[in-house]
Amino acid sequence: MSWGGLKGLLAGAVLLFAPLLDAQAQMRLPPEPRLAPDKTLEIFSDKLDRAVKTGDFVGLAVAVVKDGDIALLRTYGKRAVNAPDPITPSTRFRIASLSKGFAAGLAAQLADKHQLDLEAPVKPYAPGFRLARSDEAEKVTIAHILSHRTGLPPYAYDNLLEANVPVPTIFDRLSRVKMICPVGRCYSYQNVAYSLIEPVVASISGEPFERAVANHLFKPLGMKASYGMSAFQSDDNWARPHVRGRSGWRVAPPDEMYYHVPSAGGVNASIEDMARWLQAQMGTMPDVLSPNALALMQTPRVRTRAELRRVRWLKNRVTDAHYALGWRIYEYAGRSIVMHNGGLQGYRAQIAFLPEKGLGVVALWNSMSSRGWAMMPTLFDAYFRLEDEDWLRLDCTQDQRGTRRVSCASD
Repeated sequence: MSWGGLKGLLAGAVLLFAPLLDAQAQMRLPPEPRLAPDKTLEIFSDKLDRAVKTGDFVGLAVAVVKDGDIALLRTYGKRAVNAPDPITPSTRFRIASLSKGFAAGLAAQLADKHQLDLEAPVKPYAPGFRLARSDEAEKVTIAHILSHRTGLPPYAYDNLLEANVPVPTIFDRLSRVKMICPVGRCYSYQNVAYSLIEPVVASISGEPFERAVANHLFKPLGMKASYGMSAFQSDDNWARPHVRGRSGWRVAPPDEMYYHVPSAGGVNASIEDMARWLQAQMGTMPDVLSPNALALMQTPRVRTRAELRRVRWLKNRVTDAHYALGWRIYEYAGRSIVMHNGGLQGYRAQIAFLPEKGLGVVALWNSMSSRGWAMMPTLFDAYFRLEDEDWLRLDCTQDQRGTRRVSCASD
């Protein structure tokens, strides 16, 4: 037989037996791994139900956003410990420092529209602003304000704010404060200085700061959020603040101090409102907050080493921390998360999301309980199927006062 004929015979044999060879090869391959059904929400919901039975929450509202949708919205407990009125999805809470994200969001929106330069100095908008080093005040930019890089010591003059000293008087005294570093060189969390964003927004938008946020963020996002005590108490559906007393939780008198720096801590919002805000921050409402505006907000600006010490209770989960504009950025179990906590007398709030995974959570509660800070790691560990660390301390015994779990890691 010629070589050409032999090649033809071999080719035919290959074609004849190819299906059998393919079948045998497929049989030898290991089967595709099958992941168990995603039980993230089931696990998280079960732990929420158990957490509210610990007595650490008077009222609690939680929402989870997954792939752009509100996948879970739960409310528990009461507006006041001594009254029957339940927390509902529209019950208003004070969200404390989560307010900073709205100020940064409006600034990013204006920057995205080329109406504001984040690297522009803030002093032309606040001519009376002075620092101990006279030349340094001229260097403070809008981005420095929103990322806490003014060079002032942490929480500069919050004590005066809480003593009801007028904000203009406090600003006059900032020039007496010894700076801890040159402007832009270090991170130091602020409330009073953060409010310098307010005259910037008012000047550019032509509206008072609160109205500008309402017109350009709250209303377009379908939120009923507000600023100020009168709006907070406009009807009875608001959560009363609670502090721990000798016989358990008691209602505390509402205070107005941080309404005087609305950009830093003045927003009132329900869990329905905050679920919409979470959706917007995760990119589902580009007509209001474009991808570029979100990038301006959520890009790390300064490393926050002290934050790693503050969250050391998270063990090896948080390995790096930065501040962006109105947001913290953590490296959590090797993934980047965007988050912020907030607290005022009688109120706590937390918001956090995984940008690359489309998963986020927001929680509001009207008691000074630290247990709620564990919402974020509880959800994310369930999603990543990490070892259960019992962040919510559900398997521990309470001490007599019920203020903490004595057999678990500290707060």
